[in-house]
Amino acid sequence: MAFQTLQYESRGPVGLLRLNRPDKLNAINSEMVDELWVLLKELRADRNLRVLVVTGNGRAFSAGADISRLVDMTDAARVMDFLESIQTLFNAIEDLDRPTVAAINGIAFGGGCELAVACDFRIMAEAAAIGLPEVKIGVLPGAGGTQRITHLLPPAIAKQLVYLGDPLSSSDALKYGLVNKVVAGAEVLDEALRWADKLAALPPLALRSAKLLVHGAGHTDLKTGIEAERQAVAFLFGTEDRREGMRAFLERRSAKFQGR
Repeated sequence: MAFQTLQYESRGPVGLLRLNRPDKLNAINSEMVDELWVLLKELRADRNLRVLVVTGNGRAFSAGADISRLVDMTDAARVMDFLESIQTLFNAIEDLDRPTVAAINGIAFGGGCELAVACDFRIMAEAAAIGLPEVKIGVLPGAGGTQRITHLLPPAIAKQLVYLGDPLSSSDALKYGLVNKVVAGAEVLDEALRWADKLAALPPLALRSAKLLVHGAGHTDLKTGIEAERQAVAFLFGTEDRREGMRAFLERRSAKFQGR
């Protein structure tokens, strides 16, 4: 499918997704949501894909929802439909059974911030900023921002972002653990791709199990999580990748994982 608001390219086991409305700072509209759904379905079916990198074309990651499309939206049912579509989409991105890396090349506000925090890892440009400014226009984040931010940040900082709407600088985002690494703007995509290449070289089944366990840890009690861990490790011991990994370790060579 030829996308109007996205660009996607496959780099072997790594997929690179670019939000592509640079003249609108990659603001998220209904067309982008629809196209992301189509692409996500294709990515789920692509068993060669091991890691997905998400970034923005131009000078922004994403400025958030396209306000010009929302300003006259007063019907509550219509608003609920739009919010449900984007919330469900970001949930599906978070739940993708392969690692995801956000390359935050510029501002990530509102829905752009919410998309970034739905990813597993975040690499941020020094000059970028990230935040949830919705309160300043009389609304609140509607794509999971009030919830994911609260899980990722200390409560006082989460409240600062949501209540005041002021963004975090890259240095503060790193200090509070919202992003994994900060680099110069010209290096952000290359650094994200380096992370992706490292992830792609690891055993896919182990990574998928790791993602399920880590995400599930925030929604279950400790003993249930430890039981899930035991089941996952027992499953992995029966895989070809486990045998290859252990043989490679003993033979002092690099392992070649096949996802089996």
